[in-house]
Amino acid sequence: MRGRMKKIFKMLFGRLTLIALLIILQFVLFVWWITDASLRYNWLYVINTVIGVLAFLHIVNRKMNTESKLTWVAVVLLMPVFGFFAYVLFSESRLSPRQRRNFRDVYYVTKDSLDYYFAKSGGKLPDTGDYLGHNNYIKSMCNLPSCTGTAMEYYPWGESFFEALKTELKKAEKFIFMEYFIVEEGEMWNALLDILKEKTAEGVEVRFMYDDIGSISKVPAKYYKKLQKSGIKALRFNPFRPFLTGIHNNRDHRKITVIDGKVGFVGGANLADEYINKTSPYGIWKDSAVKLEGEAVRSLTTMFLQMYDMQAGCVEDITDYLTPETDVEAEGVVQFFVDGPKPINDDYVAKNVYLNIFNSAKKYLYVTTPYLIPDGEIINALQLAAKRGVDVRIVTPQIPDKKLVFNITRSNYKRLMDYGVKIYEFKDGFIHAKNILCDDEVGVVGTVNLDYRSLMHHYECGVWMYKTPSLACMKEDFEKTFFFSVLQDEKSVKMGILKRLFCGMCAIFAPLL
Repeated sequence: MRGRMKKIFKMLFGRLTLIALLIILQFVLFVWWITDASLRYNWLYVINTVIGVLAFLHIVNRKMNTESKLTWVAVVLLMPVFGFFAYVLFSESRLSPRQRRNFRDVYYVTKDSLDYYFAKSGGKLPDTGDYLGHNNYIKSMCNLPSCTGTAMEYYPWGESFFEALKTELKKAEKFIFMEYFIVEEGEMWNALLDILKEKTAEGVEVRFMYDDIGSISKVPAKYYKKLQKSGIKALRFNPFRPFLTGIHNNRDHRKITVIDGKVGFVGGANLADEYINKTSPYGIWKDSAVKLEGEAVRSLTTMFLQMYDMQAGCVEDITDYLTPETDVEAEGVVQFFVDGPKPINDDYVAKNVYLNIFNSAKKYLYVTTPYLIPDGEIINALQLAAKRGVDVRIVTPQIPDKKLVFNITRSNYKRLMDYGVKIYEFKDGFIHAKNILCDDEVGVVGTVNLDYRSLMHHYECGVWMYKTPSLACMKEDFEKTFFFSVLQDEKSVKMGILKRLFCGMCAIFAPLL
């Protein structure tokens, strides 16, 4: 009881609540001022109406997915007084002027280094048969090459990832880079932190970056300074400040570890106890990750340094961190991809990586995602795959971490099932893994959820794999997951009329959630 009251007190008076209240107060005062001024001065109301019409025309003709256009049209038409200002502030995911300036400088330094190694390897992407177009797209958008000579190991649970991560961190000799959305003090993070402190004492360079909003209720506001006192070069990404701005919407949702430029980890697991089932707020927690050794780790190192240096506001020579050619022998082809606000990418990279796979599927397509709130293009691609005779299966959680998002996720089941897509719910828990497997040939493990937040607003990453041995491990994991999940049918997805209406209204504004 005492612990529960402490948790409620922390929620009511914590930093997240206080900053959110200040932002809401700014919004209310802004709305009041515009409304009051419009009522007092007819000419201002006319100007607002004209601005609303211009905003409407801009939305209709803008490069934006249809659902987002409908959302913003609704906002502008329903709230013409301040809808335009909301549109200007929040409609597009862009970096702040400082971030944009920093990223531009950092990008060209890292691009030169990657281009050097790509040219040295022959300047040609490895042959992946019918999937070469996938690689060309990622290379053109992210400047990250597909690589051979990369060994991989797949971890189907957070616990196995945690043990492997500890083992590899203890081997570090030169540097450790870590970038995570959530960090929380507990058994998992405390064990890792002890290793990081030992390594800094040995002279190993340790850099750690966490997302400020992702960790805002998990660690103190100045936690990065505490880490810095231990010798760790720690940063909090995009600090949450009490100002009304769309910049807060762009979070660093990536989960990356790089060790000596030789070993890397990426996947869905953050650094908190629920990810290794030491706590169980939502039943059994199912997550996944992969370990990589070899050529592709160079891309992962570059990805980390781009984000870290952008936040730190520095430009450095990264050559010393990029490992020369390795002698790792492994089957298959591996390629990292990144996604994030302009100018990092001028396209929805993660979404298009997924669409390329969905549209290429011939036999089967397996997907795990904690949230299923995709746009019309992804829905259509999944429906078409099922109609082509592809065995399309999607696994979502049975126990929600966010009830509103869970209900919207469930409201999307029927229109997929009507086309033959099989929907499973992971029994007795929460599946957080973000995996795709297609035809025993192509797979993805990463940080990307099938929702608007991941596909439009967040900084994300993933690893695309072609005919690597790890795909067989992923398939085995999928088959076990299906066994421990409940196949949905018409009866189980049936919703009452009020819930359907509510979810339908929420769906209109889903691009803003």
